[in-house]
Amino acid sequence: MGVHVGTMRTATIITFLLVGTLVLPFVSTSVEAADSEDVVVYSDASEVELYLLGSDSNKVLTPFLAELGEESQSVKIQNSIQSQETVGKWALPQTWEGEVPASEWTFSISYVVSGAAAAQINATATITIGSKSYSAQTDPGGSILAQGSGNLEFKIDVEAGGVLTTSSSLELEMTAQTLLFSLPEGADAKLEFFWGSTDDDSSIEGTLPLLDIMMPEPEIEGSDVYLAVKLDSPWGLSTLALAESISLSVDGQPVTGDPIETASGDTVRVTWTWDKASGGIETIKVEVELQFQPGMPALKGSTTFEIETFDGSGGTGTYYPPDEPLRTNGDGSSLDIDIQMDLTNDANGLRLQKVTTLTVGNEMAFWMRWGLDHIGDDDQSLSTTLRAFSAGSVTDEDRISRNIEPTEVGEFERQMANLGPMYLSSGLGINAEDLLGVFPDFDSIQVDLDLNGENGVVNHPVTLRISTTETVEDDKRMELINDFLIVQPAPLWSDFSISLTAKTNAFTSFSFSELKLSENLDLSVSRMPWGDTIHLEGDGLQQEEEFRLETVPTKALVFAPLVIAVLSAAGLLLAFAITMRITRQRKRSFVYFELVFVPIIGLIYIFGYNSIVIGGTIIGSALVWWITAFSSPRLAPQHSRQSAASYPMIPCPACQVMNPVTTMERPHRFACTGCERVIKLVA
Repeated sequence: MGVHVGTMRTATIITFLLVGTLVLPFVSTSVEAADSEDVVVYSDASEVELYLLGSDSNKVLTPFLAELGEESQSVKIQNSIQSQETVGKWALPQTWEGEVPASEWTFSISYVVSGAAAAQINATATITIGSKSYSAQTDPGGSILAQGSGNLEFKIDVEAGGVLTTSSSLELEMTAQTLLFSLPEGADAKLEFFWGSTDDDSSIEGTLPLLDIMMPEPEIEGSDVYLAVKLDSPWGLSTLALAESISLSVDGQPVTGDPIETASGDTVRVTWTWDKASGGIETIKVEVELQFQPGMPALKGSTTFEIETFDGSGGTGTYYPPDEPLRTNGDGSSLDIDIQMDLTNDANGLRLQKVTTLTVGNEMAFWMRWGLDHIGDDDQSLSTTLRAFSAGSVTDEDRISRNIEPTEVGEFERQMANLGPMYLSSGLGINAEDLLGVFPDFDSIQVDLDLNGENGVVNHPVTLRISTTETVEDDKRMELINDFLIVQPAPLWSDFSISLTAKTNAFTSFSFSELKLSENLDLSVSRMPWGDTIHLEGDGLQQEEEFRLETVPTKALVFAPLVIAVLSAAGLLLAFAITMRITRQRKRSFVYFELVFVPIIGLIYIFGYNSIVIGGTIIGSALVWWITAFSSPRLAPQHSRQSAASYPMIPCPACQVMNPVTTMERPHRFACTGCERVIKLVA
């Protein structure tokens, strides 16, 4: 019996140990998963200013100042009213889950009173949060709005207890019950309300839940620590792109360098690389600060992590995200464009050769590098721009290797000949036709990619060089370049610079070149006998910059630089030879002075003025020379000058030519040897 009991106990213990052994991995796994969950560091309601946008039935509220336009929307009331009339109703399309605390909301709307000394209005502003509504009215008896512009304000008390969900609505409605004009000027009296622009930034300011800020567990790669912040909000990418700024600090010290931004649904992840770890196990305090709106309190959150780093060179120094990175963080990337053009002529007509070089930096460069390392990736979450590239000769070993292999560069260059317009437009936000021309019209195209000495998927500039050749029509006006950036709500480019140089040979020309629409670019045109040169320069330009450079390519000899030089020189020589012929018996000092026209005509030629202007200037100069020649006083005949040596001389009152007095007889009349007028000498 005792043996049996002992055996039973032993079996029970063994069974318990076996079960425990089987369960333990699952328990350990669940604990590790809990440790790896995101830590919510901010989810409170925040002060926010919601701007009024839109017109008609599409009136909305937005927290983003960048979405205000240049033109205001408005509604006007031209007649006095005695019954309620709706001024406008604006809705916030997206809301975030959370409780709305008790606070005072301020609604301010711009107005203009015209055609009357003042307007007296009784109005109501109502804010609806979920199922609850709160209102405020103008002062009893109505607010008196003086002639001119101003802001009408309402203070609305919102009580605690309101709850928003992702499907809730938040609406603002303004109504007018009565309106009376003081001293109206006939039927022209009106009250007009404005919103939706930077000049009329009407808004409502209050406190409500905006977003959640979370921090996932740090990722360790050698001595590099990748610290991430997730922004979960109803505005998705716009939260990061249109917010003022976001920053991260570790133990009170800012983390520098450009973070990597990715997105999954409406959640945006921003990852910094921290390389100040001391090595081994340590505890760090990580704090994030999001400046969601200018002038509002920053949204802050922090937590602590225990990390373990290892000695060594670490990783690449840049986080390699599993998801496609964002192309902008809202500030935009740098873009430098250099364009070289050459106009030649052959048996097929005029040929324009272009070499367009784009140097891309910041987030856009990282996106391009990440995309190169994913050529041929069949991940359906990738953007259509990256999925458009087929694998070609790129193998699985080349792909997602954190380095850009020569085969990936080669495939990109080869496929860009066909995918170029799509990649530039949907990827880089550049209109390919306005920058390069029409791809099907190119006789040849070659794309070269330069990684600028860095093959890793890191934040390092990328240079894209596109060489094209096309046949252009002779003597037909064309656009050499047009404003090519596609304007984005969240700018892809912080600014851009452009340098364009277009040259011809001795027998081709860019005539009647003109820069239109812009005063922020500099255009210069020059000419030498061996060719014309056009140079366009602009720096620090914004995506909204409008410009267009037009010219007339031609091989007509009358516009050819060498022909113009020869004809100009011949015309000047002929005109001056005729002038010398006219003045062979006249004073030439005035004519010699007017030779200043020659260098002036030379400058007109060098500065690239067309042949019509140059020809007109030569003709005008010749006419001035000839008029001066005919007006110059005659010289005395040679024999008269010789015989006058022994006689007294007197000047002609008309032309100042010296004339000899050959007799003592008085009065004495004689003809001037210069102008042949009769001179009478009485003493």
